[in-house]
Amino acid sequence: MTVGDSRVGKSTVMRLLIDLLCAQKKLIKIYDHDTRYKLAAYSQIVPIENIDFFRGGTDIMLEELKGNCDAIAVDMPGQYLDKVCQYIHKVHLFKLLNDYNWRLTFLQPISHRLDCLDYLEHLLDSFGDSADYVVVKNQYFDKQFSQYHRSEASQKLAVLKGSEVILKELNKYSYETVESLGLPYSAVSNQLAIYSVYRGYTYRWVKSFHSTLINNFTVKNYLGLNKSQQIEEYEYTF
Repeated sequence: MTVGDSRVGKSTVMRLLIDLLCAQKKLIKIYDHDTRYKLAAYSQIVPIENIDFFRGGTDIMLEELKGNCDAIAVDMPGQYLDKVCQYIHKVHLFKLLNDYNWRLTFLQPISHRLDCLDYLEHLLDSFGDSADYVVVKNQYFDKQFSQYHRSEASQKLAVLKGSEVILKELNKYSYETVESLGLPYSAVSNQLAIYSVYRGYTYRWVKSFHSTLINNFTVKNYLGLNKSQQIEEYEYTF
């Protein structure tokens, strides 16, 4: 479940994760809780369903929990943390997940803003070791994240065995071009209409993030990725 403040890269991280799960031949289902439909480009490669948990959407997802999916991913809207927490407690989500032998991972990108740290700390305090946590340090906003590393949220994350990964900054012209064409990131390398240099930047950016996930044992486990395979098995053509 991607969570966090608005405009920190939640949907970007979700799209990158979908690409990797699909490359690993995982059977996945994606739920988009965000009204901006940032995942629309991925509907051509994986089932995506719009959902509103705050209006009874839990029942829809329960059917997937009973099925044979390898992973279920939910892209939540920005902010609304109190509402998200209230919903999870109200429907006893952790009990439901445990009944079907599932585990919830919160995937939270962060920027340079202190609001991100407040959000993360609230999340950790609300759910403790009932969930797993992966923080994505989005280098589009910052390179050092010094305030994060000095924060109580960072210390609490370590205590709860959460993990951190880095999402490197993508050249802004490459990002804008891909966004304007509405393509999955994994399809960019085959689009000759995109300047080769932009395709090259995007290729290396995607590969770097996927490598970061695959080579981190804790993150690999939390995100339902294959445990024994390395990133070299998921090369893209370019």
